[in-house]
Amino acid sequence: MSLFAQVRVINIPLCSLAGRIAVVLLVGIPAASMSICAVRIALAARLGSHLDAADLQRAIVLDPGNATYDYRLGLVYGYSLDQGDLRRAIKYLKKATEMNPRKALYWSDLADVCDTADDAVCSDAATKAALRLSPTTPQFEWKAANHYLRTGRIKEALQQFRHLLELDPAYAQPVFQISLRIMGSPAAVLREVIPPGAPPRTRLALLDFATEQGNLDVANEVWNQIVSNRISCEVSDVKSYVDGLLAAGEISQAAVVWQQLEQFGVVPKNAGDKRNQVYNGDFIHEPLNAGFDWRTPTSPYVETDFNDPSGPHGLHCLRVDYAAGKNLESEPVYEFVPVTRGQKYTLQAYVRSENITSDSGPRLRIVDPQCPGCLDISSATTVGTTSWHPLTVDFTTAQHTRVVRLSIWRARSRTFPMEISGSFWLSDVSITAVGSQAREATSAQ
Repeated sequence: MSLFAQVRVINIPLCSLAGRIAVVLLVGIPAASMSICAVRIALAARLGSHLDAADLQRAIVLDPGNATYDYRLGLVYGYSLDQGDLRRAIKYLKKATEMNPRKALYWSDLADVCDTADDAVCSDAATKAALRLSPTTPQFEWKAANHYLRTGRIKEALQQFRHLLELDPAYAQPVFQISLRIMGSPAAVLREVIPPGAPPRTRLALLDFATEQGNLDVANEVWNQIVSNRISCEVSDVKSYVDGLLAAGEISQAAVVWQQLEQFGVVPKNAGDKRNQVYNGDFIHEPLNAGFDWRTPTSPYVETDFNDPSGPHGLHCLRVDYAAGKNLESEPVYEFVPVTRGQKYTLQAYVRSENITSDSGPRLRIVDPQCPGCLDISSATTVGTTSWHPLTVDFTTAQHTRVVRLSIWRARSRTFPMEISGSFWLSDVSITAVGSQAREATSAQ
């Protein structure tokens, strides 16, 4: 019989004060019980949000069926400096996994605390449970691999690292660093950790890592795999590799990589005369600031614009503005150009100027970056206001020279007026081999 039916049977006069009180008492018993329960749960939630062991224990008493509070209390005992107690941490974390056995995070944190307590049996079981419940969560794979490392199981750790990289290449750098400490060489990392079907980003990350470690043999091997698998990439992905090759004097390999990047469409193909060794000498595209393209280091008080439309043939040209009136040496633009050793070359470009105030204006300069004393030559300076005109410089590379640094260079002035202001334009830059060996030198590039 329903509650309202019971009220009709007992026939309480509802209009009287006593009747109304009786009905409120009768109907309010379950409502009050529910209200008390809600208050207990709300109070438990408030206490359970604190990182205090005593408050969390009260929350457990108020809401004993909620595994969250046992889990949080386990973390407090496991990681708090002033409340730490590993035995209690394991107790409450185990209780949380018993109450909610399908929560992978509970098992993962239990594994960590058991590792800290040197309880290998507990840690093993908890690690396996976390992986079983969430086999595609990179965080759990990372923690599992480190668990196997701590317990001396290198083979299992490397397997977890391989699986981790398949799931998330973002872990590549820390995985490579740890693996390198274990195996001793990037080659071993490439062999043991990188799976054959690894995502492209993983191999590109290893390319960076091997380059940073100075192991260019491994970097070259990784690059060959990238090329053979036609892995797509951006200039930013290979910038450090190409620059590493240049810094190490591996000019031939750097040139090969650059040509491959052109073939794959990663960098624009060089247009114009095939004999010209200068890449992007007509400034058709925005410089990449990498490899064999133009670079623009920070030069105070000098501004550059590669899209100036006032070139001699109606095309873009480079404009350099000296706007601050300072007497400083500057090299706002430069490019590495591969060359053949012992070869005569001609550097030619078209330039113009407007209101260059100093007697030491901008020049074109050629330097052997690996032996500046062996080759360091510059063009005539450009001062005042001039119309478009050619600049020509002949130079011969030394027997060891494989690359030169071509730049716009301004030396400090030693005569009045020393400060420089005004603008300088550059277009149609070329370096071509001269003489009977010219065809051979061009083919060698």
